[in-house]
Amino acid sequence: MTKIDKTAYQARLDRITELFAGMVAKADEVSRHRCPYRDRADQCTAAFRCRNQRPPAVTGDPALCGHDGRFDYRPAWETDPSAYARAKHKIGRVKADAARRRRTPPGTEE
Repeated sequence: MTKIDKTAYQARLDRITELFAGMVAKADEVSRHRCPYRDRADQCTAAFRCRNQRPPAVTGDPALCGHDGRFDYRPAWETDPSAYARAKHKIGRVKADAARRRRTPPGTEE
């Protein structure tokens, strides 16, 4: 078995680190205003729940990404199941409020 030249090995590691450093810096910069799970059709491709997810226009379609690009989306990721339940309840309330506003003529209130 051939011995590994530690100097050459370290030079390769340094080169790889240099290559990835630029990619990581760019990803970090982009992540401050664009969710990486948002596709070109504004659908959410995440395999987890996020408070920015919105119901799809058509039942059965993927959730829509409600991230508007004006904030750091990273704190929106939820890993706590109870937080998901609260977010789902909140989305239901928002949808109900929107439906009520559509039914209520302007200038009148329920």
